Amino acid sequence: MKLILVRHGRTEWNLKELVQGQKDIPLDLEGQEQARKVGLRLKSERIDAIYSSDLTRVKQTTAEIAKFHSKVPVIYSKLIRERSFGVAEGISADEWKRMRDASGLEKHLYRPLGGENYEDLQSRVNRFLSMIKEKHKDDNVLIVAHGGVIRTLIVTITKRPLSHIYDIMQSNAAVSVIELNEGSPPKVHCLNSTEHL
Repeated sequence: MKLILVRHGRTEWNLKELVQGQKDIPLDLEGQEQARKVGLRLKSERIDAIYSSDLTRVKQTTAEIAKFHSKVPVIYSKLIRERSFGVAEGISADEWKRMRDASGLEKHLYRPLGGENYEDLQSRVNRFLSMIKEKHKDDNVLIVAHGGVIRTLIVTITKRPLSHIYDIMQSNAAVSVIELNEGSPPKVHCLNSTEHL
């Protein structure tokens, strides 16, 4: 199975460095252009299944890729929504870091009120991974999601400690490709590739 992981294009909140989480923010004009470009990059790729977060910014990005793969149905899944940041959604990234650091917890373990930490997100992502591994053993699977989800997928698949989640960069509209073969370690073809932009 080959996984093609794509982060959604840019939103106004990305530009302003606000914590988005599960707030349903659409792509801005730059994000729409990034989505078109990632669609063109994957135009000739064999894609057997498409999974997308059900939030607007991801659905818009998915649509630009899926139009070149019209025979492949898009399956929207809440399991690959961004991590919920609870009460912190809408605050600045700097404010979020201060709030997280003041907790005294390791970064990946901090759970804001009403939100998730990365252990919670990994639990959700594991349910999703188990399902697609069972359904798509020999397929090329496109997953269009969020930075936190894709980073969690990568650390989980490559069996890195969850504390390494912040070492993995995921730019808007970036592509990462990982091949999974039973009995072999995962083969990483590319991570956070943005040359199409």
